[in-house]
Amino acid sequence: MPGAAVTSIITDEMTPRREIHGYAEIALPVPVDGTFTYIVPEDMRESIAPGCRVMVPFGRRRMTGYVISTHSDTPEGYKLKDISTLLDDEPMLTQALLELARWMSEYYVHSLGEVLRAILPASLKGKGRKKAGTAGDSMFPEDEHRPELTVEQKKAFKAISGSVERGEFARHLVFGVTGSGKTEVYLRCIEEVLARGGRAIVLIPEISLVPQTTARFRRRFGERVAVIHSRLTGPQRASIWRDAAAGRVDVVIGARSAVFVPLKDMRMIVVDEEQDSLFKQQEKPRYSAIDVAEFRARAENAVMVTGSATPSLESWYRAAGGSIERFILPDRPGAGKLPPVEIIDMRKKRRGISEDLLNALDSCVSAGNQAIVLINRRGFANYLQCPKCGWIGSCPNCSISLTWHSSSRRLVCHYCGHSAATPEKCPECGSYGFVRLGGGTQKVESDLVNLLPGVRILRMDLDTTSGTSGHSDILEKFAAGGGDILLGTQMVAKGHHYPNVTVVGVLSADAGLNFPDFRAAERTFQLLSQAAGRTGRGGEGGKVYIQTYTPEHFIFDFIVRHDFPGFAVKELESRDQFAYPPAGRLVLLTVSAKTRDAAMKGGEAAAEAAAASGAVPEFSILGPVPAMIERLRGMFRVQLLVRADIGTGEKRKLIESAREALSGMRGTTLQWDIDPLDIF
Repeated sequence: MPGAAVTSIITDEMTPRREIHGYAEIALPVPVDGTFTYIVPEDMRESIAPGCRVMVPFGRRRMTGYVISTHSDTPEGYKLKDISTLLDDEPMLTQALLELARWMSEYYVHSLGEVLRAILPASLKGKGRKKAGTAGDSMFPEDEHRPELTVEQKKAFKAISGSVERGEFARHLVFGVTGSGKTEVYLRCIEEVLARGGRAIVLIPEISLVPQTTARFRRRFGERVAVIHSRLTGPQRASIWRDAAAGRVDVVIGARSAVFVPLKDMRMIVVDEEQDSLFKQQEKPRYSAIDVAEFRARAENAVMVTGSATPSLESWYRAAGGSIERFILPDRPGAGKLPPVEIIDMRKKRRGISEDLLNALDSCVSAGNQAIVLINRRGFANYLQCPKCGWIGSCPNCSISLTWHSSSRRLVCHYCGHSAATPEKCPECGSYGFVRLGGGTQKVESDLVNLLPGVRILRMDLDTTSGTSGHSDILEKFAAGGGDILLGTQMVAKGHHYPNVTVVGVLSADAGLNFPDFRAAERTFQLLSQAAGRTGRGGEGGKVYIQTYTPEHFIFDFIVRHDFPGFAVKELESRDQFAYPPAGRLVLLTVSAKTRDAAMKGGEAAAEAAAASGAVPEFSILGPVPAMIERLRGMFRVQLLVRADIGTGEKRKLIESAREALSGMRGTTLQWDIDPLDIF
């Protein structure tokens, strides 16, 4: 590796003397492979080092770049420019993170500079010491301090702590039913890490899980637990980054990007709810935080622990093959039992909330208990329609209907953000009056208020959780008994622990089953099983009510039995038949253009070039076909799905061939996703 090794941003120990060099190799966040050589001005030569950020001229622009190495070899044949500004007194990227960035660049086929921009966000500016707000720890229900471990928990802890003791990389999967004590296993293992002078990173899928997770970890480990997520300010993120690198933090908790925090003496990475698709970045570079965590743990001889009640089939498949050690927690500790599940056939019901669920909610609240109701939609209604001519309010930029929001009385696109006032009359036929079809969280809230007068409802979705403390405010209020029913989208379905919840209701349970994606059954099973696990955690037990229009679908038999292994066996049979993950690997290519014809022409050219490249067998290229959402943000899209298990060299060859085929088509662009989780 070029340049001097950098192990931390700030260190109390004497650092090795840096060699003074006159040139630096800089990675820039542009889609160009390789680095760019710049002259290091005299006044920077004693301070600059690999991992520092710099400001450099690039064409007519000034850009933030990342120092990869320094050297004294004078390049010939080039007119070089000087580095304008050294942005960091000490390296912000450790040598380990630079190695990680190189791997990501190769695996996901993005430039090193684009990857480094994702690792080190632009918000990490300044030297601010402003601290992030903390969760109201006392507001959440407390668990028994260091409860006696079950036999299965002890077995998992012994094996994982053995890996920690040996100081070697190992990956473990803790598969346990909801409420089986997976978090207690994580806590005990991290205690072992800290006792041996190491530190740990804990990844959770989304910000809604931050408050309760942070509360549990701070009760065990005190204030040396840091939380990092997208809603922190730049100075807050910079402060946590520096504290972690300097060893002033023992545990870092956060969503996807927390995997990059340069935690000193990192010896364990825990990934909770590892099945969640939110661990996959959907903007370039489209990386999987789980795969990145595994590479980092392997490179730093750390232990990786993933856990879930409904693991991804990829992890389950690898565990069955022996490359991941699996531990099973089949029961809830003590007298806790998994809740019975009732499947409600909505084909014979007249309204969106069945009498069965309404009666259960009424009885639950009357008894002083709480309930959770899940609906995987936002807004008041899915769409507005004219009952006379059939007109539907649609987004002008995307191939999707607009969602009507009652609070603002506006039609909103949840993909591009387009917003429009509700028309007074139909734009097509001029008639007055619209019907609202479908139901989102606002509509369900309105119905519950009317059907259950006096019941206190807390709605939790993207519209009510804006701001830095939106999630924690709602969850703390619910934990303190300030609400009877917690109503929300999928963010209420996983990870939360409220012993007073005795009823869980699921509306539109089969909406995801109709999604044209081979992962539809897996995702629906995971969502419903996770939601079911939110109840029955206290002494009064609980019950789950799942409303569906397709009760005959095979997943409901497994959900009623809380039988993930049985579901996995059946689902893997179909994956094997069609060579879909985990039986095979995928690369998704998306061609975009301003017109439908141009997009299809580009897709055909990309498909021909990919086939001619020899990187994959021609029969493995499916498409081009219009994307599920054909028009997005004003661009028409067609897709090619490459179904083949190919190496890094073949991936790069495949993508470069497709890019070259589009190079002469003005306004036509190519995007790619390695190991895609969403195909739409």
